[in-house]
Amino acid sequence: MDVLFVTYNMSKNNIKILYLLTIVALVAATYMAFTSPAITPERPPLHTDAQWQNLLQSYRIFYFHVPLAWVSYVAFFVVFIASIRYLQTSNLKWDVFAASSADIGVLFCLLNVLSGMFWAKGAWGIYWEWSPRLTLQLILLLLYVAYVLLRRSIDSDNRARTSAVFGIIAFTAVPMSYLSIKIWSLQVHPDLTSEGGGIESPIIVYTLLINILAYTLLYLSMLNIKMENERAAQELGYAT
Repeated sequence: MDVLFVTYNMSKNNIKILYLLTIVALVAATYMAFTSPAITPERPPLHTDAQWQNLLQSYRIFYFHVPLAWVSYVAFFVVFIASIRYLQTSNLKWDVFAASSADIGVLFCLLNVLSGMFWAKGAWGIYWEWSPRLTLQLILLLLYVAYVLLRRSIDSDNRARTSAVFGIIAFTAVPMSYLSIKIWSLQVHPDLTSEGGGIESPIIVYTLLINILAYTLLYLSMLNIKMENERAAQELGYAT
């Protein structure tokens, strides 16, 4: 079966600029995350001043936790669109695009879950709470882990189409995960976008947006590298 290489319109200079912007944005975002005021939600009852200050500082992790979730959603959306385009065109470049984005999305989603667990330990005293938000995010992660494993277990003749169908179905978990915090309001997971969620201050908003931008650029840089690796594998005769 002929293999179609996936290419980008970006020149080498543009790719270098992307990498440079990614590094600068990550450095700036990390600096702002540790120097800007912590996200300040409404103070829970029965907290001493010391407990409240510790909890307040723990909210800095959301400067990383939220962008990690955002990038995982973007990556899985790319899988969704690329899967549809593959079924429409049977062009293997879309299959490679979906596979590359899925690998990165799984990494970011895993880091999102782990960072949330570390925050939960400090805030709740336990690493995990079976609330709708956390449960659906875990299901989302497992679905795309299954997608990655599925690709590795199917022969090349059926891999692309089967993976495309699975990638489209799996995406239904993304809006469910995002909306869960709005639908089930009575849960322990904080809703930072709600009134009293803690991101009303302009500097906090700017810091969060800069981190989202930085991690989005990181995703694009990683996607470019992953696609180059896929192309190199194709040139060596390996199946995608």
